[in-house]
Amino acid sequence: MRLLALAAALLLAAPAPGRGGEEGLRPTSAGAAAGGAVWIGPRPRGAARRIVSLAPSLTDTLIALGDADRIVGVTRVDRSPEVAGAARVGGFLDPDPEAILAARPDLVLWVTDGGALPAIRRTAELAHGAFAILALPVVSVADVIAEARLVGDAVGDRAAGEALARRAGEALERLRARGARGAHRRVLFVVGQDPLVVAGPGSFPDELLRLAGLVNVVGGDRPWPVYPVELAIAADPELVIDAAIGEPPGGMARLAAIPAVARGAVVRLPDDGLLRPGPRMFAALDRLLDALPAGARR
Repeated sequence: MRLLALAAALLLAAPAPGRGGEEGLRPTSAGAAAGGAVWIGPRPRGAARRIVSLAPSLTDTLIALGDADRIVGVTRVDRSPEVAGAARVGGFLDPDPEAILAARPDLVLWVTDGGALPAIRRTAELAHGAFAILALPVVSVADVIAEARLVGDAVGDRAAGEALARRAGEALERLRARGARGAHRRVLFVVGQDPLVVAGPGSFPDELLRLAGLVNVVGGDRPWPVYPVELAIAADPELVIDAAIGEPPGGMARLAAIPAVARGAVVRLPDDGLLRPGPRMFAALDRLLDALPAGARR
């Protein structure tokens, strides 16, 4: 995934047609320290006042910084009440360049993703330097903590960013200590029920499971594999975590051939906090640990 983020950065580094290489991409010192964050276009002078967020996790970060009132555009999957009045500018994978421009931002925040890359390039071309895009690769827990500092600095609220990063780091250490005391239960993390799609090695939930002292039964090298039910049966997880938030809870019944499902060893997540690499994930992981069946508690 880090290679994907790097590839996105390299592709974006190419100058827009007819621009003669104007500003283009230039790594910031903070971005370099975080492993690849880059500025596209001129960085805002002073505090950003009109911000478009192209990922719900970045919206969460802005809200946690106390800057919700600056958000003028979000994705169609943003549900936070603080941004109910913000313009919708497309999805996480398919942002709408024209809608972004219509929001008249002075800063756009984007979590690098290969699927959205063409739309981001088009947005940069249409902007003609009117605003900057800060591209943030967020593929690990460490990146989430770095993101707090980077976003705080980008919006002109460095102190708030440092404070949020410090709180996130403290939450991380508490969870790591809690996980170290765990029984290392073997789990299957389900993000899609039909077909069965799970979190595999290299995915964000996989890192969180390890942080929580849990063991992901999924092997291989694919972060989000479509997983044959036969493999899930053979893996025989002690617990199934149902993170298929968009699907009905009763949908797990079709997976009853998995012994853990048959005996009711299933924890359904109440929201997508564990799938959002931002400030909400630490509390979401705490809630998951609290919800584990008695035999699987720490």
